[in-house]
Amino acid sequence: MNPDSGEDGFTLLEILVVTVVFGLLSVALWQGVGVGTRGWSQAERRYADEATFQGGEDSLRRLIERAETPDVRGGSVFSGDSERLGFVSWLPEQGGYGKQVQVAFGVDAGKRLVLRWRRFRRADCALQPEVPHEETLVRDVGRVEFSYYGVVEGHYVWQKTWESRVLPLLVRIRMERIDGRELWPAILVRPLLAAPAGE
Repeated sequence: MNPDSGEDGFTLLEILVVTVVFGLLSVALWQGVGVGTRGWSQAERRYADEATFQGGEDSLRRLIERAETPDVRGGSVFSGDSERLGFVSWLPEQGGYGKQVQVAFGVDAGKRLVLRWRRFRRADCALQPEVPHEETLVRDVGRVEFSYYGVVEGHYVWQKTWESRVLPLLVRIRMERIDGRELWPAILVRPLLAAPAGE
């Protein structure tokens, strides 16, 4: 071609530079899409975890709030330590509380916070003991810690165990994930029938 023809083209170097720039832009765009997708997935998992935990918290609250001290012979009706808790309560059903049950909470070998319950019988019977119903409230729980607020020697204090026919004024529940991180802020529940000392 005549160099004086006035027709200019792209040199090989210019084409290579443009190709490299487009490649870098494509990589950056792809990484941005990947980050956005991972962020979306994490948000969905977090929402699912929170929804599951909220359901577990609601179950704990409803049953502990309805704890009571039935008129029966024997020892304590509200019994707990730092890892498990058992008491008599009312099971919610059909918009009300129609079934009195013995309930127990604890973390099982599968790292699940489990609720076990069976009908409460006021008298010892010769009948075959009822097999407890079991329900998983929260999964992947490394540890649960229960503590109880009540009177000891005339002073109101938090305790790690509770064995009494009197209800504690407050129950505090802390849960940790398997990796040791706190799963949720501490849950405080007041049994509705609990009364301060002297009342």
